[in-house]
Amino acid sequence: MASAPQPPSVLVVGAGPAGLVAALSLAQHGVPVRIIEKRTTHQIGARGQTLQPRTLEIFAKFGLLDNILDKSAPMPKMRGYAPNGRDIAKEWDFFEVLKPSPGTPYPNPVILPQDITEGVLRDHLQKYGIQPEFGKELVGFQQDDDGVTAQILSLEKEEDSEETLRVGWLVGADGAKGIVRKTLSLAFLGETREGEGALIADMKIKHLEHGFWHQWGDRSTASVNFLPVSPAPRFQLIVIGHVDFPDAVWEGDLTALQEVFNARTGRDDLKFEDLTWISRWKPNIRMAESFSVGRVFIAGDAAHVHSFTGGQGLNSSIQDAYNLSWKLALAHKKLASPSLLSTYSYERLPVIAEMLSVSTRLLNLNVPGATGGTDSLAPAIAPHAAEGTGATPKAWTRGPHLRQLGVNYRWSTIVVDERTQAVEGDIDDAYGLKGGILRAGDRAPDAPGLLDVQKEITITLHGEFSPTLHTALIFAQQDGSINPDILRAFDSYNALAHTNSPLVQAIVLYPSAPPSHSRGNLPASKALVDRDGHAYGGYAIGADGPAYVVIVRPDGVVGAIVAGADGIERYFSGVLRAPPSTL
Repeated sequence: MASAPQPPSVLVVGAGPAGLVAALSLAQHGVPVRIIEKRTTHQIGARGQTLQPRTLEIFAKFGLLDNILDKSAPMPKMRGYAPNGRDIAKEWDFFEVLKPSPGTPYPNPVILPQDITEGVLRDHLQKYGIQPEFGKELVGFQQDDDGVTAQILSLEKEEDSEETLRVGWLVGADGAKGIVRKTLSLAFLGETREGEGALIADMKIKHLEHGFWHQWGDRSTASVNFLPVSPAPRFQLIVIGHVDFPDAVWEGDLTALQEVFNARTGRDDLKFEDLTWISRWKPNIRMAESFSVGRVFIAGDAAHVHSFTGGQGLNSSIQDAYNLSWKLALAHKKLASPSLLSTYSYERLPVIAEMLSVSTRLLNLNVPGATGGTDSLAPAIAPHAAEGTGATPKAWTRGPHLRQLGVNYRWSTIVVDERTQAVEGDIDDAYGLKGGILRAGDRAPDAPGLLDVQKEITITLHGEFSPTLHTALIFAQQDGSINPDILRAFDSYNALAHTNSPLVQAIVLYPSAPPSHSRGNLPASKALVDRDGHAYGGYAIGADGPAYVVIVRPDGVVGAIVAGADGIERYFSGVLRAPPSTL
């Protein structure tokens, strides 16, 4: 007889990208989770269609990246048209196309409609026996020291029925208008701009080349854009600027929409078909004062809303969920330090504040009469922002930092860095614009060409990182020597789990072949030879210099760069419920 499913430990409210990633990550950790969605079916529309490299790395951790890449397309070149609407004035890259490097295997964003991305996430979530429950609305909740009691209304039954569910934690990914943030009475700080806006719609277009992002008009009136999305001939229409169109347009009348487009562009040869979604977007730029209260958390649009310029919102929402989930998993297993869950809000708030600043600058470059985008950070987000006029590269190029590979938590109370001293202002550089040597709190880079000594195969470092474990990279010195106290420290932390599942996997990296006397008795779960120097170089470790241990968190962030066992204990004392010496 099959065993009954475990009652959920976490209730996720909302089945958009943030909610799905939270549920999927928790499921990977073995945490019983339930996910509900007020809508009676999944949403349609391209919506957030840009997947940045940092998000692609998360999808690789889930084992679904190949599926995503198979369905996606590279970021298309932009094609700007002359005032007559037909002659091509200029073509350029929205994002510069970069070649993969040893530390960054996926350097370029891709385009994939949000409804397809969500479908891939749902399919993978189902492999864990979990499906979003559509037509289930959270109508209230109360929390105490031991858990959260939620009231859930079923909307699909003939007579509405309400159930009460008791869980350990609740994650609100229910959007800007959702109940969770409002019930927590969290202020939603920011601004709403009444005089600006955009029309966004999905449809098929006949007689328009699908390999380009097409653009007409300029900032002085309205910019008309067609972004190609899968499958052809599907496009997302984006009109930014003056969008006081007739009511028929907003009601989805294709003829009215076609007439507006023809008048704005001077084209009459393109035919609109199969409108699936249309929306009027008004700049609402806000973030919650905190992302958690007690046992209840908010993520994604429930925590922050923003301009769609820059392709940051969906990606930031996914990173919210990924940052939170491994911490919730440790709390569920009764292994988390008392303060670990509070670091979710402490780490993500500065990142989101910078994201809102970045995306708002980009919005200001596109909206008639708006100001901004000309400060010292503008070249990093829109390299040609000071050039020319009109809709060509001025506002329609994107700098490297929007790929989010520099997003960091250097100021976090749970990162430990014994190599580089923290400096005032770290919290103001959440996107890593200042660069510099790798530090605790940064994204952990990849390193290819590593020889697995035991298996005698070549692997990559990212391929060895676990989404459910900490990974300790023990960099051996030139002679292959390793401090045995370091390995004993990790053994004692793994003993905390009291199960067959460890908390930390230790990997020893050698700059050359390990000493012959250790080949038959390698001191860690895995030994790798960095034949090409990519790991030592990427982590700024000198083979002839001090030996360091780099601890990578389950979310792919460097949690610690330490010299020995004392530093290891210092790091884990902030993450786990107690250091082993006190048990």
